[in-house]
Amino acid sequence: MSKKPLKTFADLSPIYRQPLFSLLEQSRQVHREHWGEKEGVQLCRLLSIKTGGCSEDCGYCAQSSRYDTGVKAERLMDR
Repeated sequence: MSKKPLKTFADLSPIYRQPLFSLLEQSRQVHREHWGEKEGVQLCRLLSIKTGGCSEDCGYCAQSSRYDTGVKAERLMDR
């Protein structure tokens, strides 16, 4: 029952070319199969609380205050 992983665009092309609502229906079927009818989908949101002011040393991140990422520092939430 194990399938080989999809690795190339050619492997993924049939999925990519399906209509959106067909993909949504297939995802609903997979969800129902593994988690049942009653289990909902858990949503998660990220909230920036210190844009451009983080003290961590992550050069790739727009939150970092140590690198010029072009993001204007601003507080979005009061403490």
